[in-house]
Amino acid sequence: MAILSLRPGAFRTRNPGRDAETDQARTETVRNAILMALADARRERDGLKQRMSMYYAQAATMLDTSEEYGTRAAADEAVIRTAEQSASNARKRVAQLEAQMEKFSALIGQLDGAQAETAAADADIA
Repeated sequence: MAILSLRPGAFRTRNPGRDAETDQARTETVRNAILMALADARRERDGLKQRMSMYYAQAATMLDTSEEYGTRAAADEAVIRTAEQSASNARKRVAQLEAQMEKFSALIGQLDGAQAETAAADADIA
């Protein structure tokens, strides 16, 4: 059975400055991962917005160049319907991505706020 020594100097802690550096590095790792996810979501959103505009333009062009609704060819109707459906799907996905981006931005804000609080507390200790 081991006996815990209660001698002064037997227990040592790490340097608080080193602890702060380790904590900051860990937080930066998480922050960078969130920033990468945010950038990926932005790229996807921007690409979808471009395609959504293309789908709407395609549908509008077909509407302008084809016959009236009752006399329009079935193939033209199918192209219009497909373009409108694709644009609608893109719009839904853009909304999902924007919601994700808001959450990621909030997380960055929380990390930055926590980091500022830790820095202030460390300054008070020093």
